[in-house]
Amino acid sequence: MLGARIAALRRQAGMNQGELAKKLGISPSAVGMYEQGRREPSAEMLVRLADAFSVSTDFLLTGSPAPPERERLEALLSHALAGAEQQLSRRREPPFTGEELTLLLSALLRCP
Repeated sequence: MLGARIAALRRQAGMNQGELAKKLGISPSAVGMYEQGRREPSAEMLVRLADAFSVSTDFLLTGSPAPPERERLEALLSHALAGAEQQLSRRREPPFTGEELTLLLSALLRCP
């Protein structure tokens, strides 16, 4: 799961493996091995990864954000939900309910 989180965060940041490797001072193959779960980053590298993605090491290791991250993610999701609801309300068909949108976004966020 750590590898999947690293890959997802890298993609979200719009970086390829080479760009992340350069930022971390390691080889692109090391990044690839982290993402594939063939190699585990050291404690020092976990801190550098967390810093590179502006997340906590807790989030990298467990997928659960620390309280400040949780607030930031909740605000981001709330904004995304509001935008989605606004776009869907323009449809002629009945729009999704807030609960349906929350479920949909939750499912999308779990995808690696």
